[in-house]
Amino acid sequence: MSLNKIIIGFIVILLLFSAFIVFQIDQKPKPPSQVTIDNQTFSVELAQTTKDQEQGLSGKTTLPQDQGMLFIFKKTARYPFWMKGMKIPLDIIFIKDNKIVAIFHDVPVPKDPKASNLPVYTPDQPVNYVLELNAGRAKASNFQNGDTVKIVVK
Repeated sequence: MSLNKIIIGFIVILLLFSAFIVFQIDQKPKPPSQVTIDNQTFSVELAQTTKDQEQGLSGKTTLPQDQGMLFIFKKTARYPFWMKGMKIPLDIIFIKDNKIVAIFHDVPVPKDPKASNLPVYTPDQPVNYVLELNAGRAKASNFQNGDTVKIVVK
């Protein structure tokens, strides 16, 4: 093997290693998206795709008090929600633009996880966001229809 081939091989390895380091440095964790209502801020996981929205919080056994899930819809409509696969009770907050328009408090988990006729929770007007929080959080925080909601998606 000639000295030139060794030097070229070393340079290629050095370039690949450098690219890997730059890529790792560039992968800083993004700050969480947030929803603020009445000066209370929640870090939220986003559900933007149909797949994410179908999954929602199903299967999760815990949810910290300062966290939730924000469903973001491209079109404003009366989106129905249910508790299929849920293991924790929730408050479901329906939001149009930047205002709360409906809250379903203390929505329970299904008694029969295999039931097909689960209750459906639908707002009486079109919305473009839905926020899910731990059950009781909306009442404890005194959230009301008409409250302003600030959403920061990162």
